[in-house]
Amino acid sequence: MLFHHHLAAKLGLSVTDLKCLDLLRAAEAPLTAKNLADLIGLTGGAITGVADRLEAAGFVERVRDPDDRRRWELRPTTARQDDVLALFAPLTAQLAQLVSHYDNDQLDVIVGFLDGLGTILDNQISALRDGTAVEAEEAQESAPIT
Repeated sequence: MLFHHHLAAKLGLSVTDLKCLDLLRAAEAPLTAKNLADLIGLTGGAITGVADRLEAAGFVERVRDPDDRRRWELRPTTARQDDVLALFAPLTAQLAQLVSHYDNDQLDVIVGFLDGLGTILDNQISALRDGTAVEAEEAQESAPIT
């Protein structure tokens, strides 16, 4: 959280703005503001503010959906991509150095652990969003064991 806070501040963004930008950059297809709001759990008004700030800072552009001219897609621009990548470069280099100390079998175990952790967190996010409790036994059963 602190890393992302300071990274966002260097880019002139809030953490929420940065996380939305991350989601837009990682999406396999362009997202509308509604898609983004649903993914992150913000209201329509809040996501409009995020989109306005990201657009004003040059990180995204609004493009009319070619199939439905009433809808707008939020698309990351290449203009500020280098700024983001430059801030991640030291982290990327240090992670590469860290990974170099492990053999492939050890890395497989680490990847398995992180995949399982991701599944657990996804389940917990869904439970928090839906207002349903995930019991420890249920959560354990849905986490992959590798």
